Amino acid sequence: MKTWLGLLLVLSLAFGDIACRNEGATTAGCPSSEPSGTPVDTTIMAFLSAARALHHEADLREKSGDPAGAIAALERLVAMPAPAVAEVDEVLADTHARLAELRLARGDLDGADREVQGGLQRVAGPTYFRGHLLEVQGLIEEARATAYVDAGKREEATAAKARAISLLEEAVRVQEQVIDRALADGGRE
Repeated sequence: MKTWLGLLLVLSLAFGDIACRNEGATTAGCPSSEPSGTPVDTTIMAFLSAARALHHEADLREKSGDPAGAIAALERLVAMPAPAVAEVDEVLADTHARLAELRLARGDLDGADREVQGGLQRVAGPTYFRGHLLEVQGLIEEARATAYVDAGKREEATAAKARAISLLEEAVRVQEQVIDRALADGGRE
């Protein structure tokens, strides 16, 4: 559910940015009241709208105790043909993170790890979305360490715990870079 808040922010910013790029736009709140000449990309808008609807469906299914239904709704989203733009990659990365969290809650550590890897392929460099995926991957390794302890596999548990700590530290480093970059440019990025 917490990733949904990040997704909502991305969708809001993306919709606003695309609306501001509408030919002849004089929308209040847009960076310029001058028309940009760039038409609204209906494919991007359609994809983002479908993403929002599928995340809402996943919310409803999750709230009603149907995590498998929530997963199925989000799997539809990651399987959709997607425009190759940053906003879409961010939405898909965040969707993979949410899928990983849902799978982790069901004890599917390998499935959760596959989702993180799928999300990491969508975003490069220091971004909130990459940092969040690394955080989720750290949680997966933490759960793996617990499973190893329960199975009496102390060495494997120690190694998994070390990977978890390393991934969580890497997530913090990425988020610190995101914060530093945003503060350095006065929030323009």
